[in-house]
This record gives sequence, structure tokens and C-alpha cells, in this order.
Amino acid sequence: MRNLRRVLLLVCLVGLPASVAASEVPDAVVDAVKHLFDNKAPDKIGPSPMPGFFQVTFGAQLFYISRDGLYLVAGSIYEVASKRNLTEEGQNGGRAKLISTMDEDGMVVFKATEELSQVTVFTDVSCGYCVKFHQEMADLNAGGVTVRYVGFPRAGTNSAAYDVLVSVWCADDRRGAMTDAKAGRQIAPLSCDTPIARHKQLGEEIGVRGTPTIVLENGRIIGGYVPAEELIQYAREAAATRG
Repeated sequence: MRNLRRVLLLVCLVGLPASVAASEVPDAVVDAVKHLFDNKAPDKIGPSPMPGFFQVTFGAQLFYISRDGLYLVAGSIYEVASKRNLTEEGQNGGRAKLISTMDEDGMVVFKATEELSQVTVFTDVSCGYCVKFHQEMADLNAGGVTVRYVGFPRAGTNSAAYDVLVSVWCADDRRGAMTDAKAGRQIAPLSCDTPIARHKQLGEEIGVRGTPTIVLENGRIIGGYVPAEELIQYAREAAATRG
């Protein structure tokens, strides 16, 4: 904690550094990454918002290593003046990239007739706010937002909720089965190969801890229910700024 306080103090006093070329990454930083992450190759080592540190990217995870390779910071970095969470912003690109690896054929998709944006939603059927979110589907679609559901059984893959999600994914009419399940109506128990376990694994990789969790097109994550009117605005803004 003492080192973390010193690092945050540096951010407050000094501000943001200029960009650092990849060729300028010191050997001490490269060696520290190899040591700390068991020789796992990062996606990128590059400039950090903290002076004297480099940002190390693994998927949607960010770490910060000091130039001398002696210190690691794992946590959020805030810009004091704007109160922006710079780590969160930096993670957006990694999340969007991971989400793009998911096959839409393996999702339950409620498509807007005139699509202006998409949201990918990690959902469960035993979640009250997931039900509330689903009740506003018509408003979201009317606002140009396509909703792409992926499964995230909070109780794990050996739970009753997981079995219901599997039945939804195996149904001939996935959208109808999802609507029935979230309305508390009984659906036919079915079994087939589904991507739900992979959905849950990927969700955990990008930081999903509960449902609903909404991922916008630019990778921004919203944990929890958001009223349709607000989400439509967020989704449009994200679509306009996606990389």
C-alpha cells in the first residue's frame, strides 16, 4: 500500500507522460513481466498514464510496472483533475476485442429493425434486474439498439439456472424461450451443446461479476440494470466512438 500511495501521489503531482515508443521499453520491464507472469507473453507493453511506469496489457487486464522493474501496480489509476478512471478506459479496447471473438450465432439476439448500435449483455434467468431489463426490450429495439444475450449462470454450470439457460439455447425459438423463462413461465427442458460455459469464462476474463452486465460496442462495461432511455443514449455514443 505504501508504494501504491507513492505512485498515486506521482500521478497527482506530475500529470500524464508523453507517448513512449515500443523500442524504448527497458529490459528491466520486459524481464519483470516474464518473472511476474511466468513467461506468458503480454498483448502489449506500452505507455502508461503514470510517469515512470509502463502499461502491460493481457486481454482486458492492465498492469503497471515501474521503469526499473521493481514495482507492480494492479488497480485503477485515476486522473485527479477530471476524475477519469484511466485504467477503465484503457481496458475498453481489450474488452471489445474479446467480445468480437464471440460468434453471434451462439447468442440469443433481439435485433432492432433499424439498428444504430449493439449491446452484448451477460444474463441469467434467475436475476430480478435481468427480468426488468428484458421487459424493456421493445423500447431498446425501437431506439435502434440490438441486444445480444450471452449466458452467465451466476451459480455456475452445475446449477438449476444453468440448466434453464441451456434449455433456452437449445430451443427452436431462442427468443421466445428467453422471454418465457424471464417471465417465469415453464419451458421445455432440453439438452444440447451450447457456448454458455465459454460465455461465462470470457465474462470472468473481462470482469463480469454479476448480471445483467452490459458491454457497449466500444468495450465500455456497465454493471447492472440501466433504464432503456439511458442505455439507448449510451449505446449510440459508444457506437460513434468505437475503434
